[in-house]
This record gives sequence, structure tokens and C-alpha cells, in this order.
Amino acid sequence: MERISGKIFLADERELTETSALRRYSTFNFEKYYSEHRTPFANLFLCNDELIVGGKVTFFLCKEDSLQIFIPIKGGIDIVANGKEFAVKTGQVQVLNVGKGEVLEISNPYQNDMINYMQFGIKTDMFLMRASEMLFNFDFEKDQNQLLEIIANPKLPFKLSAGIFAGREEAVYKMQSPNHQFYAFIIDGAFEIEGRLMHTRDGLALWGIEQVELKALSNNAIVVVLAFGF
Repeated sequence: MERISGKIFLADERELTETSALRRYSTFNFEKYYSEHRTPFANLFLCNDELIVGGKVTFFLCKEDSLQIFIPIKGGIDIVANGKEFAVKTGQVQVLNVGKGEVLEISNPYQNDMINYMQFGIKTDMFLMRASEMLFNFDFEKDQNQLLEIIANPKLPFKLSAGIFAGREEAVYKMQSPNHQFYAFIIDGAFEIEGRLMHTRDGLALWGIEQVELKALSNNAIVVVLAFGF
């Protein structure tokens, strides 16, 4: 059986940046961090796991014309972009059009609690939707043990799915085309994805594949899936 082309990005090999306001783990090369083993995967150039201290603010300088995807994991975040404010809670995904050189202000609205969110960046030169149209809601509690398609809009050059699974539960993700790229990020727990063992905060890139088989190996295992190259 032909082995699918892929690459694992291990959680413990990510770059750690710490300041008085935040703790950031970068899967791909980011800011001053560079490793030949952590180059971006196709148009997905940013995968940051961010924690912000209570009441603190951080700033994100965008290096590419891109769609920035924000997924709160614990708590919520406030984002200021082009003078507009966006409040994003758990159970929501906010996508923003961000031009090269733009700066986003990202803050923790909770004074006493650290928050955690994922940020993904996908390069694009087409901004077809307003930010107000790009707030998406989901509910894991209603739909467990399956990959929920959270974002699937023909105006966006990617699809985003996520799911929470009990141990031994399985799912199959069907690609629209084997020319599209697949990226999975494990939020919590452990999975086997196309024969590869994945743990919390590991990432997996696959390409040249028509469908992807996933099996949860622990209870309350959570995965986020991005498909792109449309």
C-alpha cells in the first residue's frame, strides 16, 4: 500500500516566545524564529498557539496578505482590526482579512484568567467577504464523534472542520480534490491519522490524498482540520 505524503510537526519542537503578557508556541517559522524543518505548508504559513495573561494586550504584525483565523480554546479574545472591534468566544471562529503590514491588537478581556486561542494564517490575494460575515458558530456538545464542517464558503480558499471524540471513535474526511492540502492540529488528546500517532498540539500536513481516516485514542479528544488550495 502506497504511503501518503505527509509531515508531522511535533508540539515539543515548536518555538516558544514568552513576555509578561503572553506565551506563544509557533508551529511554523515566525518572527525571528527560523528552522528549515518548520517552513510553512503551502499557503498555510502561520499556526500559533497563544496564551494571554489576564487583562493584557498583544499585537500581531501581519507579514502576508492573508486570512487570519482565530479559534478561542479557553475563554475569549477581543480583536481590534482597522479600528473595528471583534469579540470572539469559545464556540466561535473569527476570520479576518488582513493586509501585509497591518497590525492587529489582541487582548484578554478577563482580568484574572489566562486565555488560550489558536491562530492560523492562510495566504490569499482575494478578500471577498466582510469580517462581519466571517464569524462562525459551532457546538461540540450537540454533535460529538464527528467532524463538524464549521467553515465551507465558496468565497473562502479553505474549509475548516473540528470535532470532539470519545476514545476509539472514527471519522473519514473526504477531500474535494487530491490536489488540495490537508492539515490537522490536535487541540487535546491523541489521534491516529492515516497511521500516524498524534498527540496534543501536534500538527500533521498531508497532500496527494483523496480521503483521510482519523481515530481518536483518548476520550474528549479534539482536532481541527483545515483543507485548502481551492
